[in-house]
Amino acid sequence: MFIKPFKIKSNILVTGSEKKRLRQRVMSQFNRADDESATSPLGELFGNRTKVCTVKLITYHEDPVTVYTSDKRPIFFELNGKLLPTVYTLWSCPDLVPAFTTHATVLPKLANGADLMIPGVVKQGTNLASWGRHQKDDVVAVNLTSNRAAVGVGLLAHSSSDLYMCGGHGVCVKMMHVFGDKLWGMEPSVCQQIPLQGTVVSVPTESDFPPLGSEKTKPVEDGVKEATKSLAKSAITGSEESGSEGDASDEETQEPEEEEERPPNPDDLIKGAFLNALKLHGKKIPLPLLTSTFYPQYVQPEIPEGIEMKKSSFKKVGTFLKRMAEEGLIEIKEEKKGIEKVTALNLEHPDVLSFYPYKVSKATSEQEATGGAASTGPASNPLLLTKMTAMYAVNERTAKLFGCFNVAVGNALDQTQVRNFMRDYVGRNKLINPATKLVTLDETLRAVCGANGEELVALPDLTETVLNSMTSTFEMRSQKGVVMKGGKRAIIHLTTATRSGNKKVTLISHLADYGINVNNFAKAVKLGAAASTTMTEVPGSKGEQLLVQGNHIKFVFELLTTTYQVPKACITGLEFAKEQKKKKKK
Repeated sequence: MFIKPFKIKSNILVTGSEKKRLRQRVMSQFNRADDESATSPLGELFGNRTKVCTVKLITYHEDPVTVYTSDKRPIFFELNGKLLPTVYTLWSCPDLVPAFTTHATVLPKLANGADLMIPGVVKQGTNLASWGRHQKDDVVAVNLTSNRAAVGVGLLAHSSSDLYMCGGHGVCVKMMHVFGDKLWGMEPSVCQQIPLQGTVVSVPTESDFPPLGSEKTKPVEDGVKEATKSLAKSAITGSEESGSEGDASDEETQEPEEEEERPPNPDDLIKGAFLNALKLHGKKIPLPLLTSTFYPQYVQPEIPEGIEMKKSSFKKVGTFLKRMAEEGLIEIKEEKKGIEKVTALNLEHPDVLSFYPYKVSKATSEQEATGGAASTGPASNPLLLTKMTAMYAVNERTAKLFGCFNVAVGNALDQTQVRNFMRDYVGRNKLINPATKLVTLDETLRAVCGANGEELVALPDLTETVLNSMTSTFEMRSQKGVVMKGGKRAIIHLTTATRSGNKKVTLISHLADYGINVNNFAKAVKLGAAASTTMTEVPGSKGEQLLVQGNHIKFVFELLTTTYQVPKACITGLEFAKEQKKKKKK
């Protein structure tokens, strides 16, 4: 319903009595009469200090819809006299409506406007009770097998009994609102990504079913043989041997408990960052160079987050650089009192030659207020979140592996970031066999892959196994590069025209092709150019055109390229910009 842009007709702040009536209506429809306290998640949406507004809009298919917002964030929308919650409301109140579970690969299809079909539903059991006790047109949520958080809201196409009798064919849920649609991005400043709320059901992957006779099935067969032998021995021998074996097994299980993981030493991390800087930038560093410039410009960016010089045994930067000079890594010369310069770098030092460089990827400072998955990739433009990207969140199984890169549990990475981290981890620990170019699994990788004993695995297969072990989720990110529409590059046209009274106006078309919210864009033009704006329909073409009073081609061009990050090659009409008057020479 909200896949395509809609028109906002009015946005009115409700009064206290209207807010109270809306709250009572929500409590009665969703049977939450016992949860009317102000501290409950549902009660906080209608708190005394929250600003609740009624937004009346017209969808792309000319359907009138009323949306209720709380602090600019949509919480409910009314359709045919029935209130439906948004994904924001279901993230704070997960048990508000019953949920149907589907696979993670189905979400991009739902985001394109498809309904949830019966074959795509993952349920516990095959009897009538597995479909619940629901009636037709009941409000239900849709979540994923990898995440309990809702990703969509819709109406049941059939009752539970009819769904059971459909024979596995037909529509199950008519989708009304999906994560990433225009209602989700109604106010870009309050957009939120999908939080991680735990898995619903574990679905086996292709890696769990290796082909018969492959190397992956051999450890299982060996384990079965060993188990049968041990059972045979225990049957022949008496209870004494079985008791001694039990004592031995208890001792073996106690041995790993004695090994405790030690926190990383700050001295080693700082020195590793120093060696990494020499390895990556040693040949490009201009010498001589002040020590006050050398350390913050080359060494400090390589230090992991949370590590400070004060927490190390060096305490000061000067002491650390003198220690490196004593070890023969650098040469420092004091020109004046208190002024020292780095005069030489020993790139042939054994520590530098044996060190494997790595690239440090800092986590972004933008994290969700609800503690959801935070992306460690480049920050996306909140005004232009148009691309749904598959993400992989770090869980307890992969926490130790990605903890080496300061990526905490719950943080989400894209496929490229995981691939780079795996390449750095394998190279840093020297796990690649030079003869076969295969990766030797260490204890950390064996715990992730579930392999027994030493095994050689190709790096792409290892990366795929790690991705399957992580929690899959999705994020909306800004579209980078050129947007393609119908096989052709989408172009934003800027032109000027003359209206009555010889007045110049600026016409902007095809903004919707880049997912730009035209209403927010018009508001930005109003404030920046101090000019009135209106929407006009162009005969013979789809979509609307934004009309701005006056010639503001240059301002609009800069707004599109800087704030909305549209490539300059995808904008035409800069030649119509108003020429600046030359200043007269005094």
